[in-house]
Amino acid sequence: MASRAIIAATYALAAVSLWNPGGADPTPPALLEMLRYALFGSLAGFIVVATILQRGIVISRAPEWLMLAAFLIYTSLSAIWSDGGASAAIKGALIFTSMLVAMSLATSLGLSVMLRVFYNAMTVFVFVSLFVVFAFPERGIETGWLLDGDWRGIAGQKNGLGAVSSMVFVAALALPLVTWSGRPATGWTYMGRLAVIVAAGVCAVNSGSRGALVIGALGVALVVAARLPGAFQRVGLVVLVLLAIPVVVLAGATLGVRVDLIDVLGQTIDTNGRMTLWLYGLTQLDGRELLGFGVGGFWTPERIIAFQDLHGWVLDNFHNGYVTILVEGGIIGLGLLLLAAGFLMLLYVVAVGSIRDGYVALALAYTGMFLVGNFTENEVGRSTSLTFLIFLSISFAARGRIEEVLASRGTRKARVDAAPRIVHAAPTLS
Repeated sequence: MASRAIIAATYALAAVSLWNPGGADPTPPALLEMLRYALFGSLAGFIVVATILQRGIVISRAPEWLMLAAFLIYTSLSAIWSDGGASAAIKGALIFTSMLVAMSLATSLGLSVMLRVFYNAMTVFVFVSLFVVFAFPERGIETGWLLDGDWRGIAGQKNGLGAVSSMVFVAALALPLVTWSGRPATGWTYMGRLAVIVAAGVCAVNSGSRGALVIGALGVALVVAARLPGAFQRVGLVVLVLLAIPVVVLAGATLGVRVDLIDVLGQTIDTNGRMTLWLYGLTQLDGRELLGFGVGGFWTPERIIAFQDLHGWVLDNFHNGYVTILVEGGIIGLGLLLLAAGFLMLLYVVAVGSIRDGYVALALAYTGMFLVGNFTENEVGRSTSLTFLIFLSISFAARGRIEEVLASRGTRKARVDAAPRIVHAAPTLS
């Protein structure tokens, strides 16, 4: 009964995380934003308390678990030296809350159930967005500067729809097909999964988000790599390393930066103002390199005005998770995050070389998508976003699933090895 209540609360929490209180307005009303925070905190609190009463929260000593927890605790505490005031304190508290609820979901639901809950919630989001695009185009289609015609559905902007659609697309390819009754999949089951793949793909492409397409392609590649036989994985890894060396050297030789334009390998990438934002934040770090400005402490009204006066425009978002962590958390914050990410990827690389599991493959894909997506969007700094919550939850739950699969495989092997001995012993006993 407790698990069902936690699953229901997780669906509600996913809906709140996906909810954009401002609709098409990028700056939602303060009252609605506070309502969203209150709902998030209440649902998260219920999940945490229910988990503690049911079985307690499992504390792991695994390196990726400890490093990720240390990063989140440090980021939450950085509100102490932040100039962000009450908003920084709220953000720090929400990050700590997200950590607790992620640990609770990893304990109470496990990786497989958790991924299916998030997949179902995001699938509903995609289909509702698709309906809104055609039924209410004035809400579902962008009309702003450089965005005219891009789909946003019920998301606040096109990048939100693109990211969620890419995650649904990858999950629809990776998750094993199951039915509510537990019976084998039928033709209708396959048709339903195909409909999800098509809808998610259409939304991702028409969102016009280049970042969403990149992480979607990366997610598919990681799922395929995780399901390949071990021999193909090893060959692919060797080939990838051999190809990466000359590509990296060539990219370094052709790399050039012109304000917001990056020239590399004969191509020009327009960062749409991101380089200007990144350089502004990094140049302000003088004397704060170690601890940074604290969570939510950089974009104060004074710095917003200064940036506006200097460049004629302003956007209080670095659109890069790693720059955000470096500016707000300093070298310590970025170091903890990179250590956690490194240990996580090492765990996945070792695991997918030994087991073939759809849930572990999807967890690897989502982790890679999240880490790469943070180069163009500040996902790691959005304390209540669903992508951030999914990343935390699967990171805390991954090792448990891997150990479970390895244990079940060892049990099956033991039964197979024991079978011949039982057969040979039977005549003697008779």
